[in-house]
Order: sequence, then C-alpha cells, then structure tokens
Amino acid sequence: MKKKKKINEGKKGPGWLTTFNDLITLLMVFFVMLFTMSSIDVKKLKEFQYALQSGLGVLKEGQRVSVGLIEPPFPSDLESVTTLEEIEKEVPDEIQDFVKAFDSEPEITATYTKKGVLITLSNTILFQFGMADINPESFPVLDKIAAIISKTSESVRVEGHTDNLPIHTEKFPSNWELSIKRAVNVVKYFVGIGKIPPQRLSAVGYGESKPLFPNDTTEHRAANRRVKILLEMEGEG
Repeated sequence: MKKKKKINEGKKGPGWLTTFNDLITLLMVFFVMLFTMSSIDVKKLKEFQYALQSGLGVLKEGQRVSVGLIEPPFPSDLESVTTLEEIEKEVPDEIQDFVKAFDSEPEITATYTKKGVLITLSNTILFQFGMADINPESFPVLDKIAAIISKTSESVRVEGHTDNLPIHTEKFPSNWELSIKRAVNVVKYFVGIGKIPPQRLSAVGYGESKPLFPNDTTEHRAANRRVKILLEMEGEG
C-alpha cells in the first residue's frame, strides 16, 4: 500500500491532460501556418525557392529564377487565340491592298483585328451633324467598301456611334435612335447599291456608350462620332 501511494504521489495530474495540451499546441501551429500562407511574402517566397532549388542541385551557384504567380487561362481562351499576323495571312491580297490604300485616306482607318478587318469612317464623311441621311459625297467610299465586301463570303457588321451631346428631335429622341438609323442606312446602301446579300449584313447602334475618347473637347467628340464596318474573317457567317 505504501508503494502504491508513493507512485500516485509522483503524478502531477491526469494523463489525458498532456494529450490535450499537445492537441491544442498542434492546432495553434496549424492555424499559424494557415495565416502565414494566406499572406504571401514575395521576398521570402523567392528566398525559399532559391534555397530549395539550390539544395536539389537544380540551379548553379549565383543563378536565380524569377518568381511569378499566374492564373491559367480558360481552355476556350486557349482554343480561340488568333494573332493579327494569322488574320492577315487569311485575308485575300485584294483586301490587303485595300487596307493599305485606306491608310492614306483622311478620316478613314482600316486595320486588322482578331475578328477580321475593321474599317472606321468619321461621321463627317458620311453624315451631317445630327442627321442620318448619307452624304452623296461619300458614295464613292461606300462603293469601294461594297466592292471589297462582295469579294468575301463572311458576315459584315455595321456599328453606329455618337458623342454624348443630347439630341431630342421628332426623328431621333436620343443618340440611340440616331446611331441605329445611321448604321441601318449604311446597310441599306450596301444591299441596294452594292448588291450585298442582306443575310450577310447586320446593323447595331451604340449611341454614346462606347466612346474612343472622353467627350471633353470638340476634337474628341468629333472622333467619337463614327461608323465602324467589320468584315469578319472567322468563317462564322
């Protein structure tokens, strides 16, 4: 009995308490690690990478590898990536000559985009201020564009854009109606005069919603008043 009593007196507390303390300590370490990982220190990350790679013999002495965090693109993005050089190669030579010729025309630009050939015409060429009727002086320009469209088989999209100056007339209660009517009139010209099949054409008006520049000066507002003609080269029809 005396021997058993001495053994009990040597214990300072219940045995489960030691296990409980170890569990609490491990939980604390775990949450500290989570907190540390949630706020990445780039400098420490670089040092860790260099130390790890050096220890594994991946790098030679004095060499480092840049560290960067990137998000992989969606698979659809990888499948649809097309360079401008690839677009240009798919464009017929006649259209390429047309694009080069328009580079020298005032207030007209023709460029390659990932969707096809984009032609942008200033509204001063096509329309009077606040009007949607096409200026007769611009007929030769539209005839050239119609001739190029007839050499392709893909869809053509005509977009109307305005500045932010409000318009309140009987015909055009807002810039939306004005931009749509301008785009529709260009489409009608391509169908009636250019003999382009109507199923290849579409018209849309964006009003003032997609400006090229802030509408803060006369020059910027004039640049925002434009018509865009997209000759699609992706074969979507």
